[in-house]
Amino acid sequence: MRRFSALLLACTMGLSLCGSAGAAEGAQAMGADLPASDSGLSAYLQGEVLVQYDDGTFDILSYESGADLSDGLKALSSDEGVVLVQPNYTYRSTVLSTDDALSGEQWALSNDGTFQMEEQQNEYPVYEDPFADPAGPGQWTPPQYWGIPGGLPGLFWGWSAASAASDAQVTAKAGIDINAEDAWSVYDGGSRDVVVALIDTGVDTSHEDLAGAFWVNEDEIPGNGIDDDNNGYVDDVNGWNFYDGNNQIYVDSDDDSHGTHSAGTIAAQADNGVGIAGIVQSGHVKIMVLKVLGGTDGSGSTASIVQAIQYAEANGASICNLSLGSSVSDRALYQTMADSSMLFVVAAGNDGADSDASPSYPAAYGLDNIISVANLNYDGTLHYSSNYGAASVDLAAPGSYILSTTPEDGYSYMTGTSMAAPMVTAAAAMVYSYYPDITLADVKEILLSSVQPLDTLRGLTATGGMLDLGAAMTYDLSTLSGQGWDNSTAAPPASTPVIQITSASQSGETYLVVQVTDDGDLDATAYASGLVSAEQFRSGAGTRFSLDSEGTAAFRVARSGLYTFYAADQAGNETVQTVYVFRSFF
Repeated sequence: MRRFSALLLACTMGLSLCGSAGAAEGAQAMGADLPASDSGLSAYLQGEVLVQYDDGTFDILSYESGADLSDGLKALSSDEGVVLVQPNYTYRSTVLSTDDALSGEQWALSNDGTFQMEEQQNEYPVYEDPFADPAGPGQWTPPQYWGIPGGLPGLFWGWSAASAASDAQVTAKAGIDINAEDAWSVYDGGSRDVVVALIDTGVDTSHEDLAGAFWVNEDEIPGNGIDDDNNGYVDDVNGWNFYDGNNQIYVDSDDDSHGTHSAGTIAAQADNGVGIAGIVQSGHVKIMVLKVLGGTDGSGSTASIVQAIQYAEANGASICNLSLGSSVSDRALYQTMADSSMLFVVAAGNDGADSDASPSYPAAYGLDNIISVANLNYDGTLHYSSNYGAASVDLAAPGSYILSTTPEDGYSYMTGTSMAAPMVTAAAAMVYSYYPDITLADVKEILLSSVQPLDTLRGLTATGGMLDLGAAMTYDLSTLSGQGWDNSTAAPPASTPVIQITSASQSGETYLVVQVTDDGDLDATAYASGLVSAEQFRSGAGTRFSLDSEGTAAFRVARSGLYTFYAADQAGNETVQTVYVFRSFF
């Protein structure tokens, strides 16, 4: 199964990417013909097919061979009770790995300009990967500011044009925060009960700083092994583990640091003498833990996310945090979100890319009930890794070097749009609980209309501003438009082919391993030396190549230089990716 994994800042500097040793077997030099294959089935990894029936239910069907899969798809296409057949796509959480050193201050809540990144004096660990051990004090190097959006992310294996030229550290700027102090001076805890569905990894609900933060299913008797409320889930007291299919919403620190960190940002206790302060301090706001991501790469599937959304809505959640993403347009997830009455706060993604041109889903879905969130640095610029988009990204919120809770009573720093989204989720919950007569559509309007404009965000987000919770909490409700959501006429975007390129070294030779993923209608793949545009490929430039049954092709690189790869589907969607290979590195 393809898995949605955390959008991490992977080790892409130089060419230390990990391709399997056997990936180069059978590869030929650039330009050689490769064996033809039925690449249209390559999106159905491990033979898993997600099927939706006309009554709204889903099934996951598995096939042992390509021939069985092909026959199965044909049979499903003629079944009148089937309304949707697609791959069971993979999603990854949108945390960004970092070894950046931070002080113990929560600059996102109140930034006086003194926050700085120290070299050997950090008090708390810094996660390079939320699914591995963090770097402890003195075990990491000080941060570098690698540039701003608008460079050429992906070129030179992850460097941007700006990042390669800049090594200046970020300097904090006073006032770059969510204005939490002003919001807290107004907020009295609210009067409306609000359940926030945290669809993520699991959460360590026993953390010292998260006591009382979680939704409780009052109709379920804990630990009796009986489905007391007859909802199909046994002992679902605080939520459910859709990743493993059980009620264990916390597995271990390796699996569930990401979700625990998000929970702390939203609702860690304040004024309790330990740890950090979460944004929402109210007995009316509770977190429902829905684990859909796990394993060593923090991944999960379409089916687990869809089931979690359906569970959340059925059990009273009104706001949903989705710090995960994929480059694939997933019809099943899209339709589930379009049909939902919840407000979805979604991480924009960590590709350093313009999401208007290279979308990250589900953040880039054009649905009324989505808020897409970029990652703001503490100097008021977008973090170099954050996705942006004048149409597809709504606003920015602090997401760089955020200190929050981690398992086993820990506190650690993480960076990414995964950290920015919970800031907005918490703000939405706070506003919704405070104003008992407004709708969720009003909440979105308030948050987007009350942003603090920043010149650094002009043209990079739809609002051109950062989250201002203080302004949201004092918003003039008489100015609300009263418009609701209407997703009835929206249509999911076509799925653009995805090109993933890794390198491998074998017997002194350098290889590129290229994987192309699409939704089943891949039409053409090609490569060329140098920088080549989609229009040039469309006009016949480059050399066509075929993919194997896994959707991959391997090439022996004879010399260093730029190489461009191209993929197009039958609907006319095109993807171009250019890499620079230094053959002498191997």
